Amino acid sequence: MLKDKPIRELYVETNRVLGKAVDHGLKNNRPPAEMISKLRDDVFVFSVCKTHIELKELGSHLVDENGKVTSWQKFNQEAAAIHKKYDENYLQAEYIFATSSAEMAAKWSVAEKDGDRYNLQYRTAGDTRVRDSHAAMRGITLPVKDPFWDSYYPPNGWRCRCTAVQVMKDKYPVDNSTEAIKKADAATIVLDKNGRDRNDMFRFNPGKQKVIFPPNHPYRKVQEALGGVLNSLPSPKAKHIEERRQEYLKLKSDNQYEDIVFNEENGGLKATHVLHSFNNKTGHFEKEARDLLFKESNKVILQKEITPAGETAKDGVKIPDGYLNDMSFEIASISNKGKNAVKRALKHCADKKAEVAVIYFSQGELYSKERWEIGVKQYYGIYQFRFKEIIMLENNNIHKKSHH
Repeated sequence: MLKDKPIRELYVETNRVLGKAVDHGLKNNRPPAEMISKLRDDVFVFSVCKTHIELKELGSHLVDENGKVTSWQKFNQEAAAIHKKYDENYLQAEYIFATSSAEMAAKWSVAEKDGDRYNLQYRTAGDTRVRDSHAAMRGITLPVKDPFWDSYYPPNGWRCRCTAVQVMKDKYPVDNSTEAIKKADAATIVLDKNGRDRNDMFRFNPGKQKVIFPPNHPYRKVQEALGGVLNSLPSPKAKHIEERRQEYLKLKSDNQYEDIVFNEENGGLKATHVLHSFNNKTGHFEKEARDLLFKESNKVILQKEITPAGETAKDGVKIPDGYLNDMSFEIASISNKGKNAVKRALKHCADKKAEVAVIYFSQGELYSKERWEIGVKQYYGIYQFRFKEIIMLENNNIHKKSHH
């Protein structure tokens, strides 16, 4: 059934919509490729399970309570109501949740990497819309490894806007872990008529568990039963990797490219035109940035920059370094602490009319979030050229800023 075209189109479209939510949640902070892959896999499984549940409910309306075939008019009404419930109302809530979950998973990857340098603090949106149960957790401050975050790391419900931020250890007192968990339990546990906690499914950590949706979500009840079928379905990830493999084979047969490498696991692809120019002083930074982007499942093609003998160079034409996932991009490295270094690096990329600016901090100590944000603000305050995306690389981390 799940392989039938009309049904496949439903879960593929659901996966596409929720996949866009994940992309939105990751737009300013890019976790490791392995985490992104698992988050996307989870969205696909969730989409298939949701489709199965929806179709099962729809099928239950084929006959009425007396076992008679439902009239077309009534069945059509029931089908419209089910569509509105699952593919409009539920999907909207799921989209918002997926965006928040992806964002928090990315933040968790940073917090986990920083280890015990910082503590985590629970924060709400701070307005009148914050539910009382979440307001009760506001300000709870605990180490990253504390078990509190296994159950109460945001999001903690549909349309939850809470977050957890890294804070300096000497700025906020640390709460008692046991008391914090008791406090959160008392505020959030809501029992139904059967004595089950309605909020129990939200007791998970998307970053630690590398999932977007709660492992105990009702849709998951059919996941085990669908195991074999799920594994046989052509996931978007498999399709994407196969498309990249075909591009790799095409590049391998083209003698104009060298250093052609393909990652079978995540679909990363890199290649360099034989007439690409690496600067004697900064070329190694360009290679390091390229390799980091490739490692994180991107397609990085460095294009021709040198005019071969017999050809005439075009005056005034500045060529970007190449194409990143089919968008033109330019790499600019920062190797000093100059106050205008970020602005100048972005201006260099703008001069090449690159769709994507890749700013590479060659040493970790040269980067700070404040320096990065000030530099971007300086650039946009002076220059008119707008990038589709700005990517910042530091210490094997990738941070993105979408079009401003």
